[in-house]
Amino acid sequence: MSAHEWTVDDVPEQTGRTIMVTGGTSGIGLEAARVFAARGAHVVLPSITRAEGEAAAAEIGGSTEVHELDLGDLAAVRAFAAAYTGPIDVLLDNAGLMSKTRRETADGFELHLGVNVLGPFLLTELLLPRIADRVVITSSMSHAAARLDLDDPHFRHRRFSMAAAYAESKLACMLWGLDLQERLRGAGSDVRVQLAHPGFASTSILDPTPFPPVNAVLNVISRRIVPTAADGARPLLYAATADLPACSYVGPTGWRQISGTPGMCDRAPQAWDRDRARQFREFAVRETGAEPAV
Repeated sequence: MSAHEWTVDDVPEQTGRTIMVTGGTSGIGLEAARVFAARGAHVVLPSITRAEGEAAAAEIGGSTEVHELDLGDLAAVRAFAAAYTGPIDVLLDNAGLMSKTRRETADGFELHLGVNVLGPFLLTELLLPRIADRVVITSSMSHAAARLDLDDPHFRHRRFSMAAAYAESKLACMLWGLDLQERLRGAGSDVRVQLAHPGFASTSILDPTPFPPVNAVLNVISRRIVPTAADGARPLLYAATADLPACSYVGPTGWRQISGTPGMCDRAPQAWDRDRARQFREFAVRETGAEPAV
């Protein structure tokens, strides 16, 4: 079967497999978790609050497990990784956010970089010895517009913009995935890294105003125009379950990769820069105190 023919119906039976989904309580993560559970997987849902996780678990049904985890707090990441003792077949690093103003995590990181990359980086390194199959990292088309500034990655001196901070965090995800796959290959590991982007999906991350009632109206309108969260989840499901070459980058294959059947996509040249990927890993290790597992 070619990639262009793939549909959600092609997600194979997942009984006996454990899939951990960060950001699985809403948006594309919730939709991906729903499909995994329906196919028989045991779905682990790390959530900022237990209430959110339990609500998501109740909605998706099947076999689930809820834990509290704040990716914006490295101490919480370490505590979660130390407490989690179960197996993991697939780790879907999907949690992400956008902020209109410059904010910082508990560790003083710029929020996009901290939550979208550095927290997941530490989490993945800590859990890597437990992962049997693959790591899937959710990126974005916006990585193509980014130039990662490791001299001022937290926008402490540069002028902050949400678009720049988000795009840089997603380029960092691409570079992190590239470096992680190189390290796994060098260690002789069969674990694969896959990179995915959802296209343009109608989720809460796209709320354009600070006024929830206005956003609610705009989201109703947008659902008539742009792909849904379920559509956006399809490339993640494809990356997590299809037999793909290591470090593939997948997303919608329709017009401008906004929507369509999931398949292989071209990444920006800067996302192929292995030297820059190594530099990012060295930076992430310094920031998080991670001890790389490979």
